[in-house]
Amino acid sequence: MEGERVLGESIDIVILTKNEAKNLGDCLVSFRGLGQAVIVDDGSTDGTVEMAEAAGALVYSRKLDDFANQRNFALEVSKADWVFYLDSDERFTPELVEAVRAHVDGSKAVGLGAAGKVLRKNFAFGKRFRFGHLAPDWVVRLFPKGEVKWVGAVHERAVTGLEIKPLGGNLIHQTYRDWDHFLGKMEWYSRMWAQGAAKEGKAGGVGLALGKAAANVFKTMVLKMGVLDGPYGWAVSAAIGYYTMSKYLILDSLNKANGKVEG
Repeated sequence: MEGERVLGESIDIVILTKNEAKNLGDCLVSFRGLGQAVIVDDGSTDGTVEMAEAAGALVYSRKLDDFANQRNFALEVSKADWVFYLDSDERFTPELVEAVRAHVDGSKAVGLGAAGKVLRKNFAFGKRFRFGHLAPDWVVRLFPKGEVKWVGAVHERAVTGLEIKPLGGNLIHQTYRDWDHFLGKMEWYSRMWAQGAAKEGKAGGVGLALGKAAANVFKTMVLKMGVLDGPYGWAVSAAIGYYTMSKYLILDSLNKANGKVEG
């Protein structure tokens, strides 16, 4: 269902959803007054759509094929001058709301302006992570309309030719609720990634899977100092290694099913 746009909005806050009723309320409240919420929903059945509409969001339905396509679709329906991409399990801090407003207002004086990135603080299993896979990370989320394109089926990334400037404040990322939630998402992501990689003609195989997995564990545990997050950090690093191995093994299976035998 498509809602009626409020005239005069300069910023759309785009959120992709699929059964996110538990997260969406706090997410929407965190940026109230900043801009228009635009929801692209993948067939939610838990009241997500009704909650979003009741909060004044514009809701568009689109079956998820890959995440980049979903985000690019939001650009097609957006009528605002600027877009900010937000996940349903993320929240604005008050400082970030003001920083985005100042960035957009300041850009009016200089023309097109720059894209904006923000430091995201990650929380999982009821604790904050400071190192490893869930260490604080910079994410590029604010763009003038028409100056970004998203690529990648899973863990998609933004492509823009603009200068990217840091924004004040933070995104608070309330990610995995528990281990079942985390491992379930890893399984889903690995299959989606493999399906996209198979379409692109990428290679899989056991040797590649083991090598990539080992490299990822070393990266998260040693280079990103995940060992300092204690047992939780160690377990996350091990799970990320398993996820990496799984996606290349699934890719290998898909390639063989499609008649492409890896060496």
